[in-house]
Amino acid sequence: MKAKRFVFMFLVLILVFAAQGLFAQNYPEKKNFAGETQAHQFRPHSGDKAEISHFFDFFVRNYRNPEVIYPLLAENSLTSNEVELYYKKILQYRSLNLVSADIEKLYSVLQADAFNNFRAIARFKFVGTDNYGRLIEHTDYLGLAKTGRGANDWKAWGVVWRDSGIDVSPAELVQFQMPNSGEEICVMETDAGVIKLRLFPDQVPKTVHNFKVLAKLGFYNNMPFLRVFDNFMIQCGSLDMTPIFELSSFGPMFEDEFSRDLYNFRGALCMGNAGPNTNGNQIYIVQSPEIDPEYLDLSALPLNVEDKYREVGGRAYLDNRYTVFGQVFEGIEAVDTIARQEADEEGRPNDNPIAIRSVKFETYY
Repeated sequence: MKAKRFVFMFLVLILVFAAQGLFAQNYPEKKNFAGETQAHQFRPHSGDKAEISHFFDFFVRNYRNPEVIYPLLAENSLTSNEVELYYKKILQYRSLNLVSADIEKLYSVLQADAFNNFRAIARFKFVGTDNYGRLIEHTDYLGLAKTGRGANDWKAWGVVWRDSGIDVSPAELVQFQMPNSGEEICVMETDAGVIKLRLFPDQVPKTVHNFKVLAKLGFYNNMPFLRVFDNFMIQCGSLDMTPIFELSSFGPMFEDEFSRDLYNFRGALCMGNAGPNTNGNQIYIVQSPEIDPEYLDLSALPLNVEDKYREVGGRAYLDNRYTVFGQVFEGIEAVDTIARQEADEEGRPNDNPIAIRSVKFETYY
C-alpha cells in the first residue's frame, strides 16, 4: 500500500513539473522593461516602501563592492549597459550618503507572472563626496523590477532620469553674522518700529548700489507697505504698472544677482521683480518664521543652508528667483507687526497701512 502511495505521489510531482514547463512563459534574453504594458497602478504601502528603501540602503552601503552590487542590476534588461555605466559613475565618489529613496510610481505589467510582474520608478537621492572634498547631491530616477516573490528580489533595470549633480557643500552664512565695527548698516524707521539691516555689497554690488542710491534720494521715505502677508513677507516700492514701476537708479530695470551665500531666510531683504532680470525699486522682507520641508527637499541647497532654514524659517522656493541683498539683524518684531496688519486677499492693508518713514545709513559700532 505504501509503495502504491509513493508511486502515486511521484506521478503527481511529474505532472506538476510538466504543467509548469508547459504553461511557463518563455522570456527573451533581453527584456524591454520600459516598453511593458501596464496592468495596474498601486498606491505604495509600508511594505513596498520598506523593500525599496532596503534596496537603496543596501546599494549605498555596499557600492564599493561590485561583486555585491552587480547582482542588483537586471542583466536581462535592454538598458543593462546604461545601468552599469550609471553604477560606474557612482563609483567615482569617495563616499556615499543616502538621503532618501521613495517610490514615485508602483505598477504591475501584463507580460509577467504574479511573482515578477511588479515594477517601480524610484526617486534615489544621495550625496557623494568627490575627490575634491565637495558634497555633490544627486536626485535620480531609476526603474526597478521585482524578479521573484521575495522582498529582496528587486533589480534595477534602467535609468529613467539622472541629474548632473549639484554642489551642496556648506555655504558661508553671512546673513547671520553680526556687522563688524565700522561697517555701514541700513536703518529703516517705520510706523511699527526701527528695522536694522546688514547689506552685502561684496556678494551683490549692483543691487546694493541701486537700493542705496534710491534710498538716499528719499524714494522710500513715507512709502507704505502695500503688500503684507503674515507668515510670508512685506513689500513696498512701485507696485503698479506705471512708468515709475520700472524705475531703478540705473534708469531701466537691471539684471538679477545671485550669490551662493545669500538666501530667502526669515529677515532677508530682497528685490521684487516681474520675472528674470526685471529689478527696479520693489523690495520685500521675508517674514515667514516657518519653512515648508517640501521646498527644501526639491531645492538641492547647501546642507548647512537647509539646516538654517529649519532653524529660522523663510521661503526657500524664492531662492535664485529674487535677489537677496540684505538681512535684518535687529527689529524683526517690527516686520512681524507690519505683516500682521488686516489685509485683503491680495495683501493690501484695509486702512492706514504701516509706512517707512525714512531709510538712513549709519556706521555700526
